[in-house]
Amino acid sequence: MFHSGNPTLSDSTFENPARYGDLAERERKATTMTVMGTVNATAILLGICAGVAVLSWHFIGKNPGLVTPMWLGGMLGGLVFALIISFKPRTAPFLAPIYAALEGAFLAGFSYFVAVQWIPPLADGSPDTGIVFQAVGITFAIFAGMLTGYWTGLIRVGPVVAKIMVTALMGLVLYAVALMLLNGVVGMNLPNLYTSASPMGIGFTAISLGLASLFLILDFQFIEAGAKSGAPKHMEWYGAFGLLVTLVWIYVEVLRLLAKLRSSD
Repeated sequence: MFHSGNPTLSDSTFENPARYGDLAERERKATTMTVMGTVNATAILLGICAGVAVLSWHFIGKNPGLVTPMWLGGMLGGLVFALIISFKPRTAPFLAPIYAALEGAFLAGFSYFVAVQWIPPLADGSPDTGIVFQAVGITFAIFAGMLTGYWTGLIRVGPVVAKIMVTALMGLVLYAVALMLLNGVVGMNLPNLYTSASPMGIGFTAISLGLASLFLILDFQFIEAGAKSGAPKHMEWYGAFGLLVTLVWIYVEVLRLLAKLRSSD
C-alpha cells in the first residue's frame, strides 16, 4: 500500500546497514578532525604565507625602508594572533589565515634583513639573496624527512622527551627575554648567541634547529591523536596553525645558521 516507485526509496535501502554506516561516516568526517582536513588547512596556510612573503619581498625590493616595519610588525602581530589562537583554538579557522599572512610579511622582512646585514653583497653591490632560497629548500627537506621518519615509525617522541623539549623551549624564550631586558634596558653585555657567529653561537643555533625539527614530531602526533579521538572540526585548523608555527621557526633557524656559517668563513 505504501510502496514507493522511487528506486532510491526501495525496501532494500532500509535493509542495508552498510548504507547507514556510510552516512554516519560522512557525517562524522564533516564534524570531526581528520588528517586530510588538516593537510588541506596546512596547504592553505602555507599558500597564504608564501604568497604574502613573495609580495612583501617585491615591495621591499622597491623600497628597502619597509624591511623593519615588515619583519617587526609581522612578528609582533603574529605573536598576538598566535596567543589568541593558542588560548582559544575555536578561533583558528578565522585567525590562522591572518596569522599566516603576518608571518609571510615577517619572513620577507627578516630574510631581507639577514641577506643585507650578515651576508657580503654581490659584485654589483646588490644583496646576496641566494641564501634565502637555500633556507627554504632545507626547511622543506627537514619537513619531508621528519614526516617520513614519523610515518614509517622510525621517530616517536614519548612523554618524558616531550617534557624535556618543552622545558628547552622555555629556556630559549627566557634567554631571549633576558637579552632584551638586561642588554637592551639595563645595558649589560650578555653574550648574544642568537646573533653571534662564534663557534658557540653556531652550536647554539644548530641545537635550536634540532629542537625545532623535533617539534614537528609533536605536531604530527597531535594531529594523528586528534583525528583518532574525533576532535572537533576546528582542530584541523589548529593543527595546521601549529605546523606553520614550527615551520617558520625551522626556517628562521636554518637561515640564521647558514648566515653564521657564511659570515664565519
